[in-house]
Amino acid sequence: MDVCTRCRHALQLYAVLQLLTWSAVPAAHIYQLYEGESELKHMTVDKTTGNIYLGGVNRIYQLDEDLSVIYKVQTGPHNDSVYCPMVGSCINGAERLPTDDHNKILVINYAAGELVVCGSIYQGRCERHHLSDITKRVLPPNEQTTVQPVAANNATATTVAFIAPGVPDPGMINVLYVATSLTPGLYRHRVPSLASRSLQAGKMFDLASKGISKSSSVVILDEYRDVFHVEYKAGFHFEGFSYFVQVQPRSLEREHLEQGHITKISRICDHDENYDSYTEIELQCIGKDGTVYSLAQAAILAETGRHLAESFGNKKDVLATLFVNSRLVNGREQVDSALCLFAMKDVQRMFRENIQMCYNGTVSERGLGYINRFDKGCPSGSNKLIDDTFCGDVARPLLEGQAPLRTTPVLTFSDINATSIAITTTGPFTVAFTGTDEGYLKKIFIKSATNAFEFEKVPVDPGFAILPDMHFDKQHAYLYVMSTSKVSKVKVQECDLYETCEDCSIGARDPYCGWCTLESRCSTRGRCSNANSTDRWISAEAKMCVQFSQIIPSNIPVGNANKVELRVNRLPLPSPGYGYSCVFGTAAPVPAKTLRNIPGLLCDTPPMEELSMFAGDGDHFSVPLYVRSMETGVDFVSHMFTFYNCSVHEACMPCMQSRWSCSWCMYSNRCTNDPNQCAADNPGELLVSRASQCARFIQPEGQHYETLLPSGQPQAISMLSTNLPQPRLGDTGYQCLVHVDGEAEPQVTSARILRQPDSENQTILCSETAYTYRENVQEISATLTVVWNDRHRVDSTMVTLYKCSELGRDCSRCLTRANKYQCSWCGGACSFSSACRDKPRNFCPEPRISDFSPKTGPIEGGTLVTVWGSNLLIHPSDIINGTSIAGMHCTVQEQDYDISTRVVCQTGYSGKERTGPITVVRRNSRRPLETTSVEQFKYLDPQIVQIVPLIGPRSGGTRLNVTGRNLNVGGVIKAYLDDLACEVERTSATSTSVVCITSAAPSTEQGVYITSRFVMTFDLAERALVREFTYTQDPNITHISPLRSFYSGGRMLTVHGTFLTSIQQPRIFSTFQQKKSAEMVCSVLNMTVMLCPSPPMPTSSRFRRETITTDTTAEIGFIMDDVLSVNNLSWFFPNVDASIVYVPNPLYKPFHEDANTKLYRGDSLIIEGENLNLASDTHDVRVTVGRQLCNVTSLAETQLVCIPSATQPAGVDENGHETTKLLPMVIVHVGSLQFDIGYLQYEVIEPYKLPEYAIGAIAAGGGFLVLVTLVVLLVYRRKSSQAEREYKRIQIQMDTLESNVRSECKQAFAELQTDMTDITKDLVATGIPFLDHKSYVMKVFFPGVVDHPILRRPVMRDSKRSNFDSAMIQFEQLLNNRTFLLVLINTLENQRTFSIRDKVNVASLLMIAFINKMDYATEILKSLLRMLIARSVDKKHPQLMLRRTESVVEKMLTNWMSLCMYTYLREYAGRPMFMLFKAIKHQVEKGPVDYVTSDARYTLSEDRLLLEKTDHTVLTVYLVQGDSSEYMQVRVLDCDTVSQAKCKILDALYKNTPFSIRPSLHEVDLEWRHGRGGHLVLCDEDMTSEGGCGWRRINRLKHYNVTDNAVMALVPRQNQLNGRMTMNGSQNYHNCKCDCLASVSVNVAMSSVTLL
Repeated sequence: MDVCTRCRHALQLYAVLQLLTWSAVPAAHIYQLYEGESELKHMTVDKTTGNIYLGGVNRIYQLDEDLSVIYKVQTGPHNDSVYCPMVGSCINGAERLPTDDHNKILVINYAAGELVVCGSIYQGRCERHHLSDITKRVLPPNEQTTVQPVAANNATATTVAFIAPGVPDPGMINVLYVATSLTPGLYRHRVPSLASRSLQAGKMFDLASKGISKSSSVVILDEYRDVFHVEYKAGFHFEGFSYFVQVQPRSLEREHLEQGHITKISRICDHDENYDSYTEIELQCIGKDGTVYSLAQAAILAETGRHLAESFGNKKDVLATLFVNSRLVNGREQVDSALCLFAMKDVQRMFRENIQMCYNGTVSERGLGYINRFDKGCPSGSNKLIDDTFCGDVARPLLEGQAPLRTTPVLTFSDINATSIAITTTGPFTVAFTGTDEGYLKKIFIKSATNAFEFEKVPVDPGFAILPDMHFDKQHAYLYVMSTSKVSKVKVQECDLYETCEDCSIGARDPYCGWCTLESRCSTRGRCSNANSTDRWISAEAKMCVQFSQIIPSNIPVGNANKVELRVNRLPLPSPGYGYSCVFGTAAPVPAKTLRNIPGLLCDTPPMEELSMFAGDGDHFSVPLYVRSMETGVDFVSHMFTFYNCSVHEACMPCMQSRWSCSWCMYSNRCTNDPNQCAADNPGELLVSRASQCARFIQPEGQHYETLLPSGQPQAISMLSTNLPQPRLGDTGYQCLVHVDGEAEPQVTSARILRQPDSENQTILCSETAYTYRENVQEISATLTVVWNDRHRVDSTMVTLYKCSELGRDCSRCLTRANKYQCSWCGGACSFSSACRDKPRNFCPEPRISDFSPKTGPIEGGTLVTVWGSNLLIHPSDIINGTSIAGMHCTVQEQDYDISTRVVCQTGYSGKERTGPITVVRRNSRRPLETTSVEQFKYLDPQIVQIVPLIGPRSGGTRLNVTGRNLNVGGVIKAYLDDLACEVERTSATSTSVVCITSAAPSTEQGVYITSRFVMTFDLAERALVREFTYTQDPNITHISPLRSFYSGGRMLTVHGTFLTSIQQPRIFSTFQQKKSAEMVCSVLNMTVMLCPSPPMPTSSRFRRETITTDTTAEIGFIMDDVLSVNNLSWFFPNVDASIVYVPNPLYKPFHEDANTKLYRGDSLIIEGENLNLASDTHDVRVTVGRQLCNVTSLAETQLVCIPSATQPAGVDENGHETTKLLPMVIVHVGSLQFDIGYLQYEVIEPYKLPEYAIGAIAAGGGFLVLVTLVVLLVYRRKSSQAEREYKRIQIQMDTLESNVRSECKQAFAELQTDMTDITKDLVATGIPFLDHKSYVMKVFFPGVVDHPILRRPVMRDSKRSNFDSAMIQFEQLLNNRTFLLVLINTLENQRTFSIRDKVNVASLLMIAFINKMDYATEILKSLLRMLIARSVDKKHPQLMLRRTESVVEKMLTNWMSLCMYTYLREYAGRPMFMLFKAIKHQVEKGPVDYVTSDARYTLSEDRLLLEKTDHTVLTVYLVQGDSSEYMQVRVLDCDTVSQAKCKILDALYKNTPFSIRPSLHEVDLEWRHGRGGHLVLCDEDMTSEGGCGWRRINRLKHYNVTDNAVMALVPRQNQLNGRMTMNGSQNYHNCKCDCLASVSVNVAMSSVTLL
């Protein structure tokens, strides 16, 4: 078998085994399943809530304990590059592209209630999410996403992280320990290989400790970063140290990298701020056979059970590590795995010893050259004693241990790559769970430090590797197992599946499971009541279950009452007050007594009538014997107990040969279990106690006689017997009964006894009788039975009856029969010799040939010709030299013949084509006898002319059509392509053509295998044809469309693939619920495309496709010769969508006109229907009208539109058959469906003949019309040329304008980026000016009121209560009365003198009174709103309700909402709203703003866009703050008015002050200080203002020639004249086009959130 075929067969076998394995495992193992939307990476479980958190590619998930999704957050993709920094611009031409975010760290910070999530994008950034809701990110005020690179920045590099105590205060503070593999990139030098990072606010994810030259990190030196790659596998904390398991190169030198990798464990002390205590030692896992498992795959710190801890010397904490070893086996890489356990006390000891070796001088170098560049020496002459509290040496930091920690695997796995591990305990036992790269979970029972075994294998996700993260639930009853695509909740034990104690405690060897004895079930110890009592719960370590060791007696005869002693191994002690009972079958329970000295019970047998239902026809019956616990009512141990009955035996030998204590009473002719009863009933009885004493037939020693009886011939039968009884007086004699199989009655004859001289034996001689049988068969068996005294049986034996006429149907067969039959040929028939009347003949008549095969053969000979006839031969020697075919000698095959009827001979070489009969000459003692066949045998010369096709797939299966001459000659025809077999189909072979099926070809590097010639063999002849046949690569399927079809199929699918032309007749099918559809033949267009009609929907016989109304999805497969991969696309091509959706069949309705005839008037033909376009397009439907096509132009769900021919087709159907109405038949074809719509009749209009004068008028009018048309065309051409030139001119202008806009947008965007950064910095530095709650309430409730009475302190009165106080108390009580309050409010509002201001004040005062009783206020407000709504409905315009605050309830609603929204505004909405306002204001102020109209150049509103272009310059003004010598920079425009400049200065000066309490614009003046003592107050309007024609321009900074870097100051307002503007004045300023953002706009925006 070639390599390709073996690989293909192995792949098929693997797929089958996967399916069989999956189906064989109980589904109960996996209780819940979650399939992620993206590839999964990490998993962690909250040990308090049980929630599961998943980290994958671009997503993180929060699941509950049943794997239902609670929340999910998308983390990517984002525009990023490993060659770009976390923030800022890229360098060296790098570009940020959409990049997937691979989760690298997923850790729970229980102290903060947060989930730490780190991904691969932005150089490995980290985020924090709330544990209860991961959609909420933890982002305290003034703190953004960390800008510290923490994790690896690509998909493959490893990162390990955990939270444990660390600096600066390990007793109080936890830090995040992170170990990450090095990755390429310009910015990765900032990421240490190992570090502890802070989780404290303000230092989040920064290094926990940083000094001038040291920090809490380990950094690999630059010269080793490219060659010394460290992969971190696990990390954990143990007794004051944090440990990491890592795989790294054995050597630092580049030339020694081929030495491979080793596994090390490193640690850091909790108190070590600079990682001076960092130490490494090597972990070695070496098998008993010397195999070194050098590479760690996964590791976990676990606490062991009592038994395992005792084997480690009472060391409970172990480091369980999975190692692998890779080796080549038969040219294939094989990965073996091993589970090694290291006691943590041994790990600590080895760390101490290695450090001590450095300090006592045993080793001289500290090593770690890839970290430590300088002083590597150990301290000399130091006698420092190292203990477990040693936390490094500042003078001698970092140490590489020289002595490794070795251990032996507790368990190894051959050819299995273990990828993950989890360990737990149950009772005193330790259980490990390991995942494999094939998607299986192995359960391992670790009995000791050197002994473990696998007791179960669970398929979790076959074909996909199990990832390292595996976690138990809170109760350790389930294990969460994760692959790249799904998370499974696997039950740790399935004890309920075991039904017997042997399967549970001994067979399963599951440490979780034990046999609960008195409950008779397999369970965990916790589910078995009173499990700690002796033998109440039998664990997996038991070697014996509770069972019967002995039952005395083991059986008793029917009808005898007896006591039964039951000895039971491991019989549990019953609880006080309870005992046991015995239950025989369905009989009533019998109380049992406990045996004293041995474990067992004593029971009485029940009455037989209670067991009658078990009795049968045999000599015994067995009933189940149970021991029942009276405590639980459960039968916990059982055994079959037998009651026997000797009386059923009717003969001596069966009685004596039974396994019971039976005796035979000879003269009574009965079997009994009580010998004494036999003699008592019949005195003188002959008792038989042994089988040798029974009367029976015997055979002489060394002889074997076969009794043969010829049918119809009288024969006497004699049988040698012994122990024959002497009949007593009154007894009848002996008789022989011969009973033929199938006969109703035996043939009876008398017998007599002959005594043998000198012997105790006798001979029974049956009288001579002719025995017969009816069937025409050669032999038949019969039973000979001898009885005496009518019914007393002696013995039986088998005899054979035969017929010579059937044994020898012809002479040759008769003469060759064995002598024992005494058959002879006489009278033309085979008869018994003594019955022949004529002398028997010893020779046979002439032979005769009836047929032969094959009829042809090649001239080279070698054809095995089978000849049938009669009397052909008795032995091959009779004809060995007398057989010829067409005159040529034929070699008789001596081993292959049938006497008389068949002979086989092989043809010889004929030299040329010839024809002739077959001749057989039989020689015997008298004379030769010859016979000749009637038919002729032909020697022919086969010739091969051509083979097609000349290409096929490498898997074979191509049907080669061979043409030629005489191709079906001979008996054995074979074909070959070079030496590759091609199986010939003999059943379809003809003289001129033969079909053979190619076999698979070996694979080649080029993917193509070419044979040079085609060879056929015909017996010994060989013919060859020199033709190249090409084996191509097997075809693949890459895409199928469309994937929708109706149930009946036939829609044309386009299939894309490769090497499709190598298949001559590909076929497509679909499968649904393990049912396969009919196959449809595809049409290959080229190597990559073929068209296939969709197969019909596979359905069961109970349903018809026409009745199915729902969409159904099935899987598509292909049959392409012997290419098996295309049979199951979902398995071999998972990326190809091969699921086709079946929709209900379309239904085209017949014409609804009379007699299904539609009148066609020359427009479109419309055909109605249902579901027409669910799985059809216009090109899928073919409509014929008669024999002509109707062009389909439209296809909707209920209508088809087509255009028939202009003239009516002939009155036939599409096949040309004449219709009954002589009208064309309309037929719709869609796929395999055909719909007869009806008949189409064209409406015929009679032609009208025009008179001659009309024809002349039309001609004249036509000429005139042509002339006018020419004139119009000339004018149109002229206008078109002008329009085209205008179009080109406008297009050039538009291109120029577009270029200018593009440039301006680029510049503006660049400026906007810089400005937004500045705004964000200002907000971070200064914060947002929120109002306190009291100020907020006063501004909302009493706008514009500064000193309200409620703000004043209450006046203290003396202890005596005045009438005023009593009145106020009573009024308060009335306000708390709901009815009074509602009446009061309604009464006030009905007063005409009650103004809107009064209503507002009352509403505000009421809300102040109820500010601590919001529930009561809400109820009052709801009642008032109901009344308000009722009143508004009756009005003309109910939509105006709540438009203005004109009532008490409307103001109360406003105040109520303001109170409820305060917290929301301050904590959530206020910040983004204020940032939006600042950003808009900053953007608008960058350019000119009209002071009067507020139109701005950079406004966001089209209506307020400043259309005129105004030149302006940015000025920097230095503001003097009082008497301080410090200056504040403010940016203004030279086109700003004085008021606009004051606005910008006030914003800069009071940016930390709420707007509502800032100085007003009109309360200050702007003073320009220049020169020495020069002070100039700037005003919007003064004597220097420019004007003309009745207009005056508002003064700008440019008007005063204010220069850049000018010094300004705000001084109290002195002249109020500038602030006054009359209406006329404002109109005069209307055309001024240089202003900044009007203060009114600012006030409107600011008042939108009163809180700010």
